[in-house]
Formats: sequence, C-alpha cells, structure tokens
Amino acid sequence: MYEMADYEFIRNLHYKLGWSIRKISKEQKVSRQTIRKALESTEKPKYNLKVEKSNPVMDPFIPLITEWLRNDLESPPKQRHTAVKIFNRLQDEYDFTGGESTVRGHVQKLKVMLEQDKPKGFIPQEFPPGLYGQFDWGDADVILDGKQVTIQLFCMRLCFSRKIFLKAFYHQKQEALLQGHVDAFEYSGFVPKTITYDNLRTAVKTILKGRERIEQDKFIQLRTHYLFDSRFNEPAKGNQKGQVEGLVKYARQNFLVPIPSCTSLDELNDFLRKKCDEYENRQVPQSSLTVKEAFRIESNELLPLPKTALQCCREIYVSSNTISQVAFDTNKYSVPTNYEGRKNLLLKAYVNKIDIYDGNHLIASHQRCYERNEEIFNYDHYLDLLAHRPGSVPFARPLIYAKLEPVFREFEKQLTRTTQGCREFIQILKLLRKYPKEKVVDALNEASTNKMYCFDTIQQILYRNNEEISNLVPFNEKEYNHLPTVKVQLPDMGKFDQLLYADKKVILH
Repeated sequence: MYEMADYEFIRNLHYKLGWSIRKISKEQKVSRQTIRKALESTEKPKYNLKVEKSNPVMDPFIPLITEWLRNDLESPPKQRHTAVKIFNRLQDEYDFTGGESTVRGHVQKLKVMLEQDKPKGFIPQEFPPGLYGQFDWGDADVILDGKQVTIQLFCMRLCFSRKIFLKAFYHQKQEALLQGHVDAFEYSGFVPKTITYDNLRTAVKTILKGRERIEQDKFIQLRTHYLFDSRFNEPAKGNQKGQVEGLVKYARQNFLVPIPSCTSLDELNDFLRKKCDEYENRQVPQSSLTVKEAFRIESNELLPLPKTALQCCREIYVSSNTISQVAFDTNKYSVPTNYEGRKNLLLKAYVNKIDIYDGNHLIASHQRCYERNEEIFNYDHYLDLLAHRPGSVPFARPLIYAKLEPVFREFEKQLTRTTQGCREFIQILKLLRKYPKEKVVDALNEASTNKMYCFDTIQQILYRNNEEISNLVPFNEKEYNHLPTVKVQLPDMGKFDQLLYADKKVILH
C-alpha cells in the first residue's frame, strides 16, 4: 500500500520537474491510475477491500456472537456480555481455538454495528416551571436499631426549581411507591404536571412501542387522583431522567456519609426531611436563584393537591386457616376466630399496617411485619373461643406472645391453676374491650396490692372508679325545699306482737 511520502514524490516529479504521467509510470514502475490519484488528491492513501477477508477461525461463530449481543439489548446494562465472557463461553461451550484478542476485535466491531457503543456526552436541558418532575429508587446502607440494613430511597425532584424529596422504605413494592408519591406531594404542597419514570413493574404491566405503556391499575388510580401525566423512559435509558439519577448519587454521598445510625425508620425519615429542608438554600445550576426562590416561582404553575389523600395500599384476596390466620409475604396475621376458614377476605397492605376486611367490614388490623415466617397475633381475636375452652389458656400462643403488662402476668399466674381461674382471667382480658387499658391496669394493681385475685374484684373497682359515677353531682338539700313539708306516718310496731300471740294460739290448739 502506498504511503503519503510516495504521493509526495510523484507530485514533485510531475509539478516541479515536469515529468509526464507516462514517464513517471515507466521510470518508477507505478501504474498510471495510482499516479492520477496522487495528482488529484493530497489526502492520505487508503486501501479499500473489495471483498472481505475470510477468517476461518472466527467466521463460524460470528452469527452466534451477534445473537448474544442482540439479546443483551433486552438485559440490564450491568448484566451483559463482555468480550472476555464471550471468549470464555466460546471456549467452554463450543471448543473455540482462536485467541482472546481476535474475539475482542470482532466483538468491538459487532457492538458498533448494533449501536451499543454510543457517545457518552450529554445535552444541556432547560425545563419550564411546573411542567416536569422526575422519580427514581435508590438503595443505601444505614444502621437501624444497631443492625446494618439496606433501605430503599424514594427520590423525587422538580426539574425547574430542583426541589427534592427523599423518604426511606424497607422495599420498593407498590404500596411504597404510592405512599412515597403522596408524601412527596404533601411535602411540596403541589403536584408536577408530568413525572418521568423508569419502567418499574409496580407502575408498568407491559412495554409497548416507543413510550406507550400498559400501566398497573393502582398506578393509574394514583395518576387519576392527582391528575398528573406519566412519561416512561426507553428501556435501559436512565440518562433520560438525569436530574433524579444525580439526586440518588448526591443523597448517598452527602446525606448518608458517614452511615447514619437511627433507632427506627421514622427517625431516619425525620433526618432525611431535615436534609431536604436544608437543600432549599442551595443555588440552582446556571441561575442566581436558590431552590427555595425558584420553587416560589414554580409553585404558581404546579397542580394543586386534591382535598383528600390517596389510600396507599396493595389489595389481595386471602383465606383464613383453621387457627384463624391469613398469610401475606411469608408472615401470618390473625383474624377473629368466628372468621376461621373464611375465604375471599380482602387484605389491604399499607407500608406500616395490614388491614383485613370481610366485605366492607374491617375485622382485623395489625402493624406490618418485615421479618420472615413470623406469626402476628391479636390475642383479643381468640378470647371468645378461649372462654369456651379454658383448658387451652396456659398454652395459647396468642396469649404467650401478647405484650401484656407485668400485672396481667401476675394475675395469669395466680388464676390459671384451675379451670374456673382460666375463665376469670379471660373475663379480665375482655374488660379491655369496655375500659381503657390504663384503668384496667390501675384496678389490677389495686387488687394485687390487696391480694384479691378475682374477676369480681376488678369489675367492682372499675365500677367504683368509673368517671360517670364518681363525677355525679353530690346531693344538695337546698334544691329540695319541699322535702320538710312531706309527712311520713311511722308504722305501729305493736302490730307485729299480735302476730306473735297469734302463733302461740295456734300451738295451744
């Protein structure tokens, strides 16, 4: 192949020394076609293959590698074939005899053909006030109650003002997605007109052509309630919502370093709320405004909040088993025993609680458990059944796991030695349905001090201490002036003696 120096030599012979094309060709043994190319152009000579060179080692595997790379387009970016992985697979699965560098060269060419290796630059963007917000999930490690756990960060950002909202959840399930939106809207007091999302399963059922999506019913309900529009990214195109992607990274590096230590998730969220408040004083990029000042402008263009907040829960139908429990997320929650074996109970899973309905009637409510394979009891659900089966009281798991005050346990110890005592202990627990717990505890403490371990004593103390009785207006005789005028005739007690004599007469006869 001719080099640039060869072209320079030919051009000098022709233009400086006046040699003709024929003379140059004859003297230098160069084709006339090459000489004409040198005279017509000063660009570096290129060699173009008219027919691709064959590669007997790689050619049989090119269709297979191309198929792998095409399939990768549907996979997460971090879980796609590298050239090394392809080389290893070819060796292990297809007895490939070529070298790794050969595979690397062909993979690079194929990726370019499939448009996987695209420029990594970004285009500056500017958003009008109130029109766009962006949402994304992130994860981070924190210390909760002495244990290091991975929490999920709900992150939302308004594109014009850069106002942010962060909240930590234990998971990314649908109820967390819904609750995060409601809390974000209430934090700012407004709703952006359009929010950009990834194609998360909790919002999208099916990805259609372009940006068209079939959305989850609960997500549609969220949009309908707050009247915003949703805009979904193309698959694996996180750069299409770069502002919130940056927020996830910023929050991890600035709010959660060093790793925060909190006693509960609520305490962590209070901490994150303060960080969001402090962020208001930052300056908006390419602007002289702070986030707070820019949001004041943007708030005029945002959507107002509806009068009521959306109920953020996931709904499923469940059935209770023979010990009056329903299963949800590997855990079991109790229902009243009269619903034992009932089908088609509606379970509403909120972020912090579990509600169970029979039709429209709420029959049980529990704090949600995020451990696995746990039993969550409300002992009150089993009291009516235990009243009929007092022999089960000492071994009943709902009572064993119940978080009762020590004075209850003292009465349990004193009473459950006999069947009748078991019944009385259940009657004492049923008092909690009628009276506030603190009043029942006070009555138990008073009875325990006097060593009077029985239901009747507790009931009498509660009756005596009942505010409706103790707050009665005392008797005031001035309000009853007519009483002195009332004359009551005293009975003649001597008449009773006549009865005595009458009995003696009967005996004499």
